[in-house]
Amino acid sequence: MSNATAVFRARSLWLALSVLLLAACGHTPVTQTLFDAIPGLGNSLDTIDDSQLNPNLRYLRVVVRGRTALMVLGYLEPNEEGAIETWYSAPGEYIRLQNGRVVGTAGLETDWRAVRHFSLPTWKDMTGRTAVVYRRERDEMPGYRYGIAENVSVYPVRVPNNAKLKRLPAEGLQWYEEAVLGASNGLPSGRFALSTQNAELRVIYGEQCLSREFCFAWQTWPPKQ
Repeated sequence: MSNATAVFRARSLWLALSVLLLAACGHTPVTQTLFDAIPGLGNSLDTIDDSQLNPNLRYLRVVVRGRTALMVLGYLEPNEEGAIETWYSAPGEYIRLQNGRVVGTAGLETDWRAVRHFSLPTWKDMTGRTAVVYRRERDEMPGYRYGIAENVSVYPVRVPNNAKLKRLPAEGLQWYEEAVLGASNGLPSGRFALSTQNAELRVIYGEQCLSREFCFAWQTWPPKQ
């Protein structure tokens, strides 16, 4: 999918979603961007967390530098390694997730336009293992940096006490961390929380940094363990 096509689809999708949301919910702050709160809302998280949502749509609660926004699932692409979810914000930013990991973004402060994983274990394969190393290649903007290659270690960790998880007990989830190896100026570690749903492990919370300065946390919303 080209960037122009993605932006066109995003705008068309949000036009349709806006009508649907207003008709079904009365008020839902989905027009908030990923970076700026709606005028008058300030940094209040309660307005978003307690808002009435359309039960026919799927949402992603995203936290960036203390501010919170909702994104809506626009596309679900089947893939033999796991479905790719494309989540849109109102102005057309998007985040693509596969098995909880970012595989593409557009419109953010730092974008990973495309991400490729090699020898990546499934979350089920991680059960009972201490650590696994896989290879990642990514294309980053701005700066036109293509084919950035990294070795990444993923390993289980204890339940953290500083996660941005909302309205779910962290103790009831499986936690993993992953870190770029061998780079003094590498990215901060990522973190994932998994829940067993319908006998399948699913990532329901994640933290990932696209640069040393730009990190975000996301959670499937409303919360469901």
